Amino acid sequence: MKKYFVTLTVLTVSLFWPARARADAVDVLVNTLKTSKNYKVRVTAAMLLSSHKGKSKAFSALLNALNNDKNPTVRGTAALSLGKLGNPAAIPFLKKKASKEKSYVRKMAKAALKLLQNNCPPVSFAGKKIYLNVGPMGVNGFSSGSTALRVSLRSMITAEAEKISYVTPHWEKCKSPSKRDLRRKKLKGYMVDGTLVVSQSGSEISCNLKVFITTYPGKAIKMMTSGGAALTGSLDVGTVKTCVEAVVPVVFRGVASYLARNL
Repeated sequence: MKKYFVTLTVLTVSLFWPARARADAVDVLVNTLKTSKNYKVRVTAAMLLSSHKGKSKAFSALLNALNNDKNPTVRGTAALSLGKLGNPAAIPFLKKKASKEKSYVRKMAKAALKLLQNNCPPVSFAGKKIYLNVGPMGVNGFSSGSTALRVSLRSMITAEAEKISYVTPHWEKCKSPSKRDLRRKKLKGYMVDGTLVVSQSGSEISCNLKVFITTYPGKAIKMMTSGGAALTGSLDVGTVKTCVEAVVPVVFRGVASYLARNL
């Protein structure tokens, strides 16, 4: 039985076998992308995964390939496939590749960003006073699932920000606004970022989250807050995510209090 407490301180199988079901096809492609020693086969898997919209396994596998595959052709193909999947959670990872990667990967990341930004939902600024940029977040102590966990962590923090009526964590076309953009909308800009540290002691899994608020886009630190949670279980993505789900709302209370005091 799992329990937790919270504290706050301010183609292994061939690609070309006929799939028995769509879910089986995703599993085969994900496994191939992760394990095949032939980069051309991994490229094919990355291309085919682009047709599996809404499948979290496909999204996570492509993000992992984008960040970790040693072959630039695979990384570039993964970037473009992420754009075709249409999940805006890939945007911060693609932005990093678009500015720092080798030419082919950079080109594909920019193309993917265009696809995602053109399909972003409209944003209403009615009643909004603060724009809160959710930073990339860091994860320590859980390297095997760090990419997927960073996506989940950013999504949870964004969801908490969306609950505050005068705050928007979104911008038009999924872009990050400039200082001029914020002035035009008469909004104050802040950013929330931080690090999640995961550790294991026997059967207990602990997750400690430390976040800080900075001005945006200036990034002058204004406040810090942290919290921790622990539960019994194995060290896997599901257990760690449950731990994070417990701690994020508690830690975000400190963020919300700061924003309320600085309207």
